[in-house]
Amino acid sequence: MFKSNIFTLFIFSIFVPRGFCELQFNNLHEKLVLSLIKAKPGTNVVASEVLVRLPLCKLASVAEGQAKVELMTALGYMDNTSLSAYYPGIKNAMKTMAITDLTLAHRIFVNYTKEIDPKFITYSVDNFGIRVEKVGFNYPKAATTHINNLISSITFKRITNILEDSDVNKQTQMIIVTAAHFKGTWEFPFDLRLTKLTKFQRLDGKVITIPMMSKTDPFQHVATGDCQAISIKFGNWRTTFTLVLPNSEQQLPALLDKIYNQKGYVENLVRSMNTRPMKVTFPRFKIKTFVDWTGFLKELGINSIFNATSSGLEGILINSTKPIALNKIKQKVYVQIDEVGVARFWNAINGAPQVPTQMPNFIDLPQFTADRPFYFEVSLDFDTARYKMFAGVYYGPEETPTNANDFHF
Repeated sequence: MFKSNIFTLFIFSIFVPRGFCELQFNNLHEKLVLSLIKAKPGTNVVASEVLVRLPLCKLASVAEGQAKVELMTALGYMDNTSLSAYYPGIKNAMKTMAITDLTLAHRIFVNYTKEIDPKFITYSVDNFGIRVEKVGFNYPKAATTHINNLISSITFKRITNILEDSDVNKQTQMIIVTAAHFKGTWEFPFDLRLTKLTKFQRLDGKVITIPMMSKTDPFQHVATGDCQAISIKFGNWRTTFTLVLPNSEQQLPALLDKIYNQKGYVENLVRSMNTRPMKVTFPRFKIKTFVDWTGFLKELGINSIFNATSSGLEGILINSTKPIALNKIKQKVYVQIDEVGVARFWNAINGAPQVPTQMPNFIDLPQFTADRPFYFEVSLDFDTARYKMFAGVYYGPEETPTNANDFHF
């Protein structure tokens, strides 16, 4: 382990091999989800960098040598103090999300052996936000079934079959699984009666008609030469939805390139926003994405932890010279955005649903209409930091509804 900040800086500047040209400081935050989006052009995608970062922080806490260098560099930490401070900084916000909107199941599964250091398991949830469990990979079919049933049960069957039979064999030593379902509840809900079938132009220029919800209120908004963006608060503490809309559907690929290549592009948009009254209209949608992050992490320069003979993760074991490595890191994310969310607002006197309040719909107010593909983020916003809990892109529904009620979730 690193003994001091000075030693850490020395490691970063000297021992990063030239072959790892993609290994850059904090590139997990900047590149990971955008790499997935760019790899699936024209496909609705949502994923979570935060839920990948948490288990990697856990591994970095015990990693040594080149594995430590790669993890600390990609994660963007200069010392162990910064590494250990990540999850405590967002713990309360994530717990608030989990009260109503977020169902989360994420685990580091290690092969069942007495050689696992108990310290690697103890307090893992409190310190790193990730649970470590032993499972018998010597029985691949049973291990796969156990993990899939566990994740399905925790997520109330919203996330199923996260592992395939081919993911586990008798040589498997460690697998990371992250699964999340998020259905955002707005601070001030949209009025269901205002949801209308509206024209939406796909990336290929085809125009379809889909249900879009709308609201007239003061919104955080910014417009640039490339795009315009809005931010809307969810009811959960510090949780925000940001939608970035290109000026035309053909400009979305170029916009995604800018988000990928220009550090802090969306963060700069958010900082530039001003509050203004306007009518906002965008689709209600649901996106479910499955991804094996293993190859993506290797492309970002995180290679050593997957090396079966020299992973740098021997600190997981106690009194053992046996190697242990990460075999897979898989994720399934399911995000739903609609007029209200999980919570339903009821009148305490007569039990009737409350009608959300909004400003009068003046005809001359500026309008923000997401009638074309867009990029979005669900973030945890603090005074000094912004954490992208989920990020994705929406190209339109895979099946075109014929009625506004077809999209009620």
